[in-house]
Amino acid sequence: MSDDQRPLRQMIWERFISKSVDWLVVAAIGGAVIMVFDPVKERAMAIWNTPDSLHQLVVRVENLLGQVADVRDDIESLRRPSQVFEVSRTNTRPIDEYCIERQPCAVQLKVRRRPEGIRCRIVPGSTQWGFINPRSDLSAPAQRIEPGEARNIGVSWTTIDIIILTPVGLEPTADFYFEAAYIGCPGMADGDEPLVFQSPRIPFPIRPR
Repeated sequence: MSDDQRPLRQMIWERFISKSVDWLVVAAIGGAVIMVFDPVKERAMAIWNTPDSLHQLVVRVENLLGQVADVRDDIESLRRPSQVFEVSRTNTRPIDEYCIERQPCAVQLKVRRRPEGIRCRIVPGSTQWGFINPRSDLSAPAQRIEPGEARNIGVSWTTIDIIILTPVGLEPTADFYFEAAYIGCPGMADGDEPLVFQSPRIPFPIRPR
């Protein structure tokens, strides 16, 4: 029987079956392509984005290293002494029992190094002397006459005699003090600014000239 002699319905059905098989084959091939090439596409995208990923990783590592450095500095700062020396308030006094304005005043200091500051080294020429008026809380520097060499005192009490020029404008009882700068303390690194420590304020009788 020729194609012209077959019923039209049978021809349409056979053509549908043939096309359906073609569609199934195309769908199967397309699915395989998708399954094979999706991982390839992801890999290609990953390779393409690698420079950005590496940059982000470097930034994160740098941030982490910065945080570690900050924590290390904080820990080291906790090791720094809060005081380097101790002053005897009862044995630090004017030798003549009072100071006279504009006149040299001999002062006896009794000091010792605190154990936590034993490694600290005094900065030569950093010691400053002065008075503070208690009511106004204003300070007045006092020049040391014939300054001596800086001394790294030990942990035992040491008596030091100095002579300062008493400034003018002091109250009848002014607070005497001194301060000094130190390097090489625990928790300090090379290049750190010196640590400045101030003595307690000790009342000295003052007389006008």
